[in-house]
Amino acid sequence: MSATALPPESRRITPQFNLALFAFNALAGIIKLGLLAKMGLGGLILTSFLDAVLTICILLIVAWFLKEFWSRLISNLFSLRNIDYQEAIAIVLVMSMLGLS
Repeated sequence: MSATALPPESRRITPQFNLALFAFNALAGIIKLGLLAKMGLGGLILTSFLDAVLTICILLIVAWFLKEFWSRLISNLFSLRNIDYQEAIAIVLVMSMLGLS
């Protein structure tokens, strides 16, 4: 497969898939925060909203860096195809699910 060829549509990572990963991470964070912190519902909602905004900003920046790093170094060193932005977002979300980031 050439560096510019994309996988078939049925195998591509979609924004809906990334949204499902983000929702899973958010739900896990809300449950963890709800179990650890003794705060009211209003505080939980406000804290969760602010954490979601911060997480989205960090996610988009880290995914952009990962995409650029992959296309400039990894794909050249190991003759792998470039990844697109949605794939980079999915990698960052899965790493966050595993607690690696």
